[in-house]
Amino acid sequence: LTCDISAGATITEADIEEICTKRLSSHIFDMVNAIADKKQKQALELYYELLALKEPPMRILFLIARQFNLLLQVKELGGKGYQNKAIGEKVGLPGFIAGKYVTQASRFQREELRDAVEACVAAEEAIKTGKMNDNMSVELLIIKYSTK
Repeated sequence: LTCDISAGATITEADIEEICTKRLSSHIFDMVNAIADKKQKQALELYYELLALKEPPMRILFLIARQFNLLLQVKELGGKGYQNKAIGEKVGLPGFIAGKYVTQASRFQREELRDAVEACVAAEEAIKTGKMNDNMSVELLIIKYSTK
């Protein structure tokens, strides 16, 4: 990785946050891909990498829930006949990225995505009410949806 910074240019905290957030989102996308492909070992390895990078399990859970929710929306819009560009516009994704989401959503049944969103909400509630440890709750969620 190289970086060419002109004299007087500054890197702001916002610049760093933008890059780190994209990397985290990419990790989450890859993790949900592994879950969809029923590659449990890979999904868990990606989760453990995120933990090693000091990402809090609750933030990871939030992003997994967001991903499943986006996939559900994409699945439903695709089912109504919308094309990738229109789907992207409706859910706030660029068209070429919407295509990746359409592909990922096709690996799930609509009910499975709905159940996954509800399971994320239940996991968050279990954590916040002290019924379950945050790390274990996310692990169980990954295991449940990546089991063949």
